[in-house]
Amino acid sequence: MITIKNLSKTFESVRALQGVSFSIEKGALCGLLGPNGAGKSTLFKIIMGLLAPDAGEVALADEPIVFGASEYKRKIGYAPEAPIFYEYLTGLEFLHFIATAKGVPPETREPQIQHWLNFFDLTEKAGELIKGYSHGMRRKISLSAALLGAPEILLLDEATNGLDPESSFKFKNYLREFCDRGGTVLFSSHIIETVEHLCDRLVVLHRGQVRREMQRSNWQELRQRGSSLEQEFIAMVTA
Repeated sequence: MITIKNLSKTFESVRALQGVSFSIEKGALCGLLGPNGAGKSTLFKIIMGLLAPDAGEVALADEPIVFGASEYKRKIGYAPEAPIFYEYLTGLEFLHFIATAKGVPPETREPQIQHWLNFFDLTEKAGELIKGYSHGMRRKISLSAALLGAPEILLLDEATNGLDPESSFKFKNYLREFCDRGGTVLFSSHIIETVEHLCDRLVVLHRGQVRREMQRSNWQELRQRGSSLEQEFIAMVTA
């Protein structure tokens, strides 16, 4: 579903991505691990067309995306690490704005918005200005916005940070169900245990390069040998 080939991006003297290549099949829940500055957020922004790569390409379902195009983005739900809001809108107004921008049909717009407000326990706060929302509430609104329009692909950049335990548990269960129905997820997190328990496979980025790709069976074997994914990750990024 997602194919990334030889992707490179440099900011002045910083090489954020250097020939990054990997693919994610339909129905996979792929984790993206890497220390700060590894290039994870840059990768997400390029897939979303928010940054143009210096070289390489990204394809969705074998169709290369074109920087500046917008139609393909309707297939994607994107929750960035640091979402930007119109703070003088209410949560409900913001979701209506996003649903309209995504082209969600008017007849399904309100039911979808209400569904995700209920899912994240935000219904009672939906009429309040985002300016007054806590970090956790902002995270929930960001995820709700990403999920509007029934996207086929979810790009989640540290998107569970700040969620309360109940919402985090529900959302991770939803992601598994989403992938079981054929959805595709690229999920980054600094919490290795979350990736270990949630994902089918993972890609380790370090200094803008793919350091390693792993399947669930690989980190299960590590446990059998008395090691762990965390130990393996630390060894990869400190070598």
